[in-house]
Formats: sequence, structure tokens, C-alpha cells
Amino acid sequence: MIEKDQKLKRKIKILLVEDDRPTTELYEDVFQRAGFEIEALDWGQKAINLLKEIREGKKEKPDIVLLDIILPDMNGILILEEARKHPETKDLVILALTNYTDPTLDEELVKQGINKILVKTVYTPLKLVSVVEDFLKLRRNSQRQ
Repeated sequence: MIEKDQKLKRKIKILLVEDDRPTTELYEDVFQRAGFEIEALDWGQKAINLLKEIREGKKEKPDIVLLDIILPDMNGILILEEARKHPETKDLVILALTNYTDPTLDEELVKQGINKILVKTVYTPLKLVSVVEDFLKLRRNSQRQ
């Protein structure tokens, strides 16, 4: 009975925007093993297009976005700006996931509404799963109040 109830629960959806294929595969494996549904995009424009589809009601919003900042076709800040300027996506939980650290960049991310900045070399994939779970718990608790 418990197993059946658990299967009825919707899986938590993660959107990963990451251009490094080995990194993507590692995160996909770890998050899927932890019970999450994960969609990975490797180009910034694909993320922009997905945000548009969410606004148009063609796609469901992810529960959390893990956003690489340095992408082949654009800076992740542009994706963050795009998400924050529309009512349908402005409340997305977006975590910057980057190896590039710079106080000016961090300041811009905060200004644009990033929820947290995570340095890939500091957060192992398993630790990242824990961070995501914590963010989702906080969000659920704040929505109940």
C-alpha cells in the first residue's frame, strides 16, 4: 500500500542547464538515483525557448533550475533575467552552478534574483542533491504559511 502511494506522488522535476556532457551525465545519474526527474539542456537558447514554452503553457515548470553561468552561446545571467521578467517564471527556484567565481558576477547574479550560488568544485553531486532537497523543503514550508 505504501509503495503504491509513493508511486502516485509526482516526481520532483529539475532542469539542468549545463554544457559539459560528462558533468551532465554525472548529475543526471545522481539525481535520478535520488528519485528526481531531470531534464538537461546544453545551450542557453534551449533554456530561453523552454521558458517561453512554460509561459505559453506548453511545458510544466520545473521545481528547481540548476543553471551553469558560462554556456557556449550566452551567459547564464541572460537566462536568469528572462525567467525573472515574466510572471509565469519569476518565482522559479534558480541555483547558479558554476566553476567561475568573481565578486562582480556574484553581485550581478544576486541583483537578478538568483536563489543561491554554488561552486561545482565545492559541492559534490551528492551534496548538491542535499542542497536541492533543502531548498524544496524551505519552499514547501513557506508556501504553507
